[in-house]
Amino acid sequence: MQLNKIDMNLFIVLDTIYNERKLTRAAEVLHITQPAVSNSLARLRGHFDDELFVRRSGQMVPTPLTENIIERVREALTILESSLNEHDSFDPLQSSRTFRFSMNDTSEAHLLPGLMDRLEDRAPNIKIESYSVPRDDMVRAFSAGELDFALDVPIINDTDLAHAALINDRYVCVARQDHPRIQNKISLDEYMREAHIHVSSRRKGGGQIDAYLARLGLQRDIQLRIQHSRAASPIVARTDLLLTVPQSLTQGTELQVLELPFALPMLDWHLYWAQRHETDRAHAWMRKQIFDIFTDQST
Repeated sequence: MQLNKIDMNLFIVLDTIYNERKLTRAAEVLHITQPAVSNSLARLRGHFDDELFVRRSGQMVPTPLTENIIERVREALTILESSLNEHDSFDPLQSSRTFRFSMNDTSEAHLLPGLMDRLEDRAPNIKIESYSVPRDDMVRAFSAGELDFALDVPIINDTDLAHAALINDRYVCVARQDHPRIQNKISLDEYMREAHIHVSSRRKGGGQIDAYLARLGLQRDIQLRIQHSRAASPIVARTDLLLTVPQSLTQGTELQVLELPFALPMLDWHLYWAQRHETDRAHAWMRKQIFDIFTDQST
């Protein structure tokens, strides 16, 4: 296949059908008619000599060939878009761009209130989407153009990604004010005698706290395992369970905030983005907003 003989817009149609799995929905997203989408798909099928999608149970299911090429198609489209935008002027007041973030509930709580407040005045038409991307899929998601930013600990290493520190936080232990056995401070023996809440999106396994205790030959009693840290504080307030969390999450709570009886490393959060967006004016503007928000929080 010769590149100069194919309409590059056809690849946008391919990507949209892949995302939506319905020709009618793809037409709505692309703001064209369904026959136009069908015609584009027919042309692509001719170029690739492959069905590309087959209809099953009312959905357009990608063929193996489509699955093999879709990530490279997305990466090429993202690079082209970035190249076109690189030297364009960026007016946040006029922009209707969508920025996609990978965050957990903790980083959402830190970033989104301040960010949405800023956007309301400075960029009212910019849209934000937040969802969690597994770390082992993050590089691919950036490469495919599915992500603009990720907030995570600094353990993701890839030359295609840039990152910078946002904030570091220390762990503390929290308990309800009228806890029958814990008041104002806690010893290691007391910590190990009490039952705990463990926050994790995984079904199994411990966290940094449990890894440290294991080195001491200790294992805490985890009575409740939940996915979201914001749900934990109300549970602590009504039970005798203890919770170990970053100190920043204790602001505004009416719980006892206790120094841990052992020294855990600081929790560092970094902002990640694709290297190819370094000179994208819109990305640079959004990065500044994010860094400013975390700077304000630390002062």
